[in-house]
Amino acid sequence: MKKLLLSTLIPALLLSTAASAADIYKAEDGSHVNLYSRLGYNITNKGTNDQDTRGVFDGRIGLSGSQTINEHADVIGQAQYQVGAAEYANSLDPKSSDLTARYVWAGIDGHEYGKIKGGRVDSGLIMFTDIGDVFATSDVSMARQAGMVDKTAVQVFRQDGTLQYQNTIGNLDVSAGYIFGNDTSALDYGYNAALRYTIDMGAAGTLAPVVAYQKTEADDSNDNPNADYQFWGVGTRYYLNKLMLGALYSQDEVDGIYADKSTDKVMEFTAVYDLNDDWAFRAGYRNLQNDDGDGLELNDTTFEVQYKLTAMSSIYTTYEIRDGDNGVDLANKSTNFGGDADENFYSVGIRFEI
Repeated sequence: MKKLLLSTLIPALLLSTAASAADIYKAEDGSHVNLYSRLGYNITNKGTNDQDTRGVFDGRIGLSGSQTINEHADVIGQAQYQVGAAEYANSLDPKSSDLTARYVWAGIDGHEYGKIKGGRVDSGLIMFTDIGDVFATSDVSMARQAGMVDKTAVQVFRQDGTLQYQNTIGNLDVSAGYIFGNDTSALDYGYNAALRYTIDMGAAGTLAPVVAYQKTEADDSNDNPNADYQFWGVGTRYYLNKLMLGALYSQDEVDGIYADKSTDKVMEFTAVYDLNDDWAFRAGYRNLQNDDGDGLELNDTTFEVQYKLTAMSSIYTTYEIRDGDNGVDLANKSTNFGGDADENFYSVGIRFEI
């Protein structure tokens, strides 16, 4: 097995240009290791202070796999890295261009009894955040303040030191996690949970409502030792043939940093229509209002068209109309989210996956 892995992995790492999954090892008992990657290039004026057009490279690479214990359980794990991942936004290393760990975890898959993962996991709260995260160049605003208490947190998608349980019981998807954190997280504790129930309405389509919650508390080594964070959200997706609609509402609160409790209230609506195997159209509206914090306001309408070159690779163009207001932080510096809140943005890009 070791010889096969090394002989396959080395050239694959050198030559790989994309991000889904390709088997590089597979045993008769079902054990396997997958290599995956993604490359993308995006021409955009988003995220620049002077609205100049720039080219942005996006690259990911990772390994995932499982080893069979017996017919009831497997050992599972994943390690995924990205160039310039969102982790930089939380000041872990904002000037670095090196690969940053997005997901690094190991665990046990108990099949019908569920999965237990430990590490920097793919949070079960993604069931909720994915309702709004449908665009190729998405900036997901909900839970944006999580990084004020835990620097390793990218919203509630992923954060270090998490022990998580996930399972599907009939039509119910369940996730619960305890966040131990680490020296960088500087957390006393944290926990989260999410539930999604899929309702099959026959010819009328499918409804998938979701509820999500997270709380984290800082420890004495934190830059803000009295800070605590709380997030909750409710939303749903609706599927009918080639149409998918989404709606959500969330609140995101951090206490112990500003003079008062800083609260984000976020409302989003999304629509995705797959015209055929080649063309997909997406639209969305987002409104964010912050009270007693930096005062950021987002009022965004986004349109996107995607053309699929292959089953896994595509070109796309996005236009975002923004009519919000930048905020002001405690240092009296202007804050925004994914670029100026009151400037329109466009993107044209290609994404290559296997």
